[in-house]
Amino acid sequence: MRAGSNNRISAASWAWAVPFALILLFVFGWGMAGLLEDSIPLVNMICSSAVIAYCGALSLKRDDIWAWYDTKPANVQRKLRIVLVAAIGVLSMLATEVPFNSRMPFGGPIYFWLEMLLAGLLLLGLYLLGQRHAAFCAPGVALLFFAGIAQHFVKRFKNAAILPTDLLVLDTAAAVGNEYVFSFNEQTVAGITYLALALCALSLVRPPRRQASQSRARVVAKNVGGSALSFALLAFLVLVPSYMGLLGVQMKYWYSIDYYQMQGFFPSFIAVLQDMPIRKPGGYTDEEAQRLTESYAKAYADSQKDDQNHLAAAAQFEETKPSVIVVMNESFADLSVYDGMHAGYEGPQFFKTGFGDALAQGTLNVTVHGAGTCNTEFEFLTNNSLGFIGVGKYPYSIYDLSGVDALAAQFKQWGYDTCAIHPNYPSNWKRDKIYPQMGFDQFLSIDDFGGVPDMSVDRQTPNEPHCEVFHSGVSDKETYDCMLRMLKENDGPQFFFDVTMANHGSYDQNNIPAEYQTHYVPTDYEGVETPERLNEYLACINKSDDDLKEFVANLRELNRPVVLVFFGDHQPSLSVPYNDYWYPNEPEDAHARRAFTSNYVIWANYDVAGREQVGTPDETSVDMLAANTLDLIGAPVNTFQAALLNIRTSIPSLSAADYQGADRQWYAPDADSPYAQAYHDLSLIEYLNFATKI
Repeated sequence: MRAGSNNRISAASWAWAVPFALILLFVFGWGMAGLLEDSIPLVNMICSSAVIAYCGALSLKRDDIWAWYDTKPANVQRKLRIVLVAAIGVLSMLATEVPFNSRMPFGGPIYFWLEMLLAGLLLLGLYLLGQRHAAFCAPGVALLFFAGIAQHFVKRFKNAAILPTDLLVLDTAAAVGNEYVFSFNEQTVAGITYLALALCALSLVRPPRRQASQSRARVVAKNVGGSALSFALLAFLVLVPSYMGLLGVQMKYWYSIDYYQMQGFFPSFIAVLQDMPIRKPGGYTDEEAQRLTESYAKAYADSQKDDQNHLAAAAQFEETKPSVIVVMNESFADLSVYDGMHAGYEGPQFFKTGFGDALAQGTLNVTVHGAGTCNTEFEFLTNNSLGFIGVGKYPYSIYDLSGVDALAAQFKQWGYDTCAIHPNYPSNWKRDKIYPQMGFDQFLSIDDFGGVPDMSVDRQTPNEPHCEVFHSGVSDKETYDCMLRMLKENDGPQFFFDVTMANHGSYDQNNIPAEYQTHYVPTDYEGVETPERLNEYLACINKSDDDLKEFVANLRELNRPVVLVFFGDHQPSLSVPYNDYWYPNEPEDAHARRAFTSNYVIWANYDVAGREQVGTPDETSVDMLAANTLDLIGAPVNTFQAALLNIRTSIPSLSAADYQGADRQWYAPDADSPYAQAYHDLSLIEYLNFATKI
C-alpha cells in the first residue's frame, strides 16, 4: 500500500532508511572507538548527525513524496528528475573530494566539470542499466565516496595521492595497515554527510511511468542502450583524449597530492593512468642506444686501464672476494637538515660521526617519500632510474623483471651466495616473486624471524616474541645478527640485501620504550604535525643508529673482509608539513628535493687497496649507488654500469624531476644545460637497458 493512502510505510522505503541508520551507527561506533578526532567541532558532529537522521526520516516519507510527485504534470516531473539527478552528481562529487581535498573548489572550472562529467556518466549508466530505478546508482555513489575516503587515509599516511599502480598492491597496503590509526577528521565527517545527502536524493528519484503505447521490451532496450552509450562515453573519456596534453591536466609526482587537490581526484588519476606506459625518448633506436652504451662504457674502461688505484682494488677484489652487505633501512633519514627541526636536533650521531674510514658517505637523492620502499630498492638493485621509467609506477608490481640485469644475479655469477632479508610478509610488493627473478638464492621473511609478534593491548611489549621487536616489527638488530650468524657459518663470499622494518610508520603507536623516547619540540611551528609523532620517529632513528653502531663494531671484529652499504629508502611523510611551513617560498623542485633525500654510507672492515677514506660528503642518487660501490671496491661492472659510471662524471645524481650536473647545479630535463646531451644519451641508454627487457 502507498503511504499516501493509509500511512503504511512500504518495504522499499524501510530498505532505503537502512543505509542512514547504518551510517549513524558507524559514526557512533567510530567515535566510541576513539577514532573521531578531538579537533572536530561538536556543532559539526551534531549538525552532521541531524542531517543524516533527517535523510533517513525523509526516505521513510518517499511514498508520500512520490504521491505528491504523481500529481504534477509530466514536464514538471521531468524537471524534478533532472534537478534530483544533477544534485546526486554534485553531492557524489563532493563526497569524493571533501574527505581529502583542502583546496575546494578546484583550481579551474574545466576540472570541476570534467569530474562532474565522469561521475555523471558512471551514475547515469547505472541508473539506465537499472531501468531508471535509482537504487542501482547507490553502488556508484558509494564507490565515489570510498575513493575519497581511501585518498584521505593515503594522504594522511603517505602524504601522497592514490596512483593506478597502488591498486595492484592492495595486499601490501593491507599487510601494513594495522600499524596505522584510521581516524576521521572534520573533512571526512563532512564527506559522510554528503554521502547521506546523495543517497537521500537517490531515494526520492521517481522512476518514470511507462506509457501505455510503449512496450516493456522497447523501454528495456532503450534504457540498456542508453546505459551502454553512457559507459561507452565514459570509456572514451578515460582512454582517448590526452589529459596531460589536450585537457591540460598536470602532474608532478613529487607533489601528487597537491595536483589531485587542484584538479580533482578522477581527472588526476586518469592522467596518471595514461602516463603509465614508459615513454620512448626522442630519437630512440635500439642501434643508437647500443652504440651510446658501448661508447660510454669504453670511455670508462679507457679511464681505468692505467689507473693504478683501480687496478689495485680490482686485483684485491678478485683475490679476496669480500662479502657485501646492503642495508636499506626503513625511513632512515637525517631530519637535522631542517635546521635541526628548530629544536636542536643533531641527527643520528653514530651514522654521522662513526664512519671516519668510510669509502663514501653523503646525501642520497631518492624518488619516493613517505612510502614506496620497493621503488628505492628497485633503483638500487637494477641501476635504473624511475625518472626515466615513470615515478608513478611500481616496477615490482607491474613488470616481469626476470630479463632485467640485477645486482644479485651479478654477484651470483661471481660465485656468491645471495640472500634477501625482509622481516615482514614475503608477498609485500611481490618480493616473493621478484627476488628470485633478480637472482636471489634465498629470501628470509617474517616466518624466519619467528612470525608476526602479537603485540599486547598497551603495545609496549610483544606476546612471547621469538626475537627482539621494536615499534613496527622485528628490530634492525635481529636482521644484523642473522647476517652475522650466516657469515660465521659460511666461509664463502655472500651478498646480502636487508630491507629493515622497525622504523615503518605510523608514528602514533605510542610504543617506544622509555630509554629511547625523545622530547624535541620545534619552535615557530604551527602546522598539522605534532611533536608526539616527530619524537616517535626520532626515537626509531636513535634505535636504528644504536643497532648500526653495534653491527659495525661486530663487523670490525669479524675475521673476514666485508663491505657494508647502508642507506635509507625515504623520509617519513611527517617531514613534508615542516618543509612546507619553514620553507614556503622556494622554487618548487628545490623545495621538494629537500624532502626527497636520504643518506648513505659505503664502508669496508678492511683497507680497500688504492682507495682513500671519504673526504667531503658525496651526493648521489639511488640508481648510481650500486655501480659506484662496485667501482670503489674493484668489482667488475657490466656494460650498462660502466656507461653509468662514465656519465656520472657529468651527471652525478638524478632526482624524480631533474638532474644534477658536474657543476652541482640542478637542471630540468628540458633545460638548455651544459649536460643536456649527456642526459639525453642517458635516457636512451636506460630505455634500452630496461624498457626493451620487460
